[in-house]
Amino acid sequence: MMLTPDEYMALMRLIDSAKESEGSQLALSMDEKPSVEKKRSPGAKKSDKKMSMALEEANRLLRKVNGDLRKGVTQADVMRRAHKIRRSM
Repeated sequence: MMLTPDEYMALMRLIDSAKESEGSQLALSMDEKPSVEKKRSPGAKKSDKKMSMALEEANRLLRKVNGDLRKGVTQADVMRRAHKIRRSM
């Protein structure tokens, strides 16, 4: 017994929907390509590098030698200081 193209496609849709309902990932069809993550732009890399250095500096200024925050200082204060330092770089 031969299936018509319409019957075949209906059967394939039924199988795919059964796979999805069981919690498995959606099977890639023949014409779909796996998603590729976008490369990070040079500006974003540069900005992240500056923020990393700014966070090191802000933590150095607002923490004690043992690593605790100074009295009255919160993590939000550290981040505010880091952003201010980054802007001035």
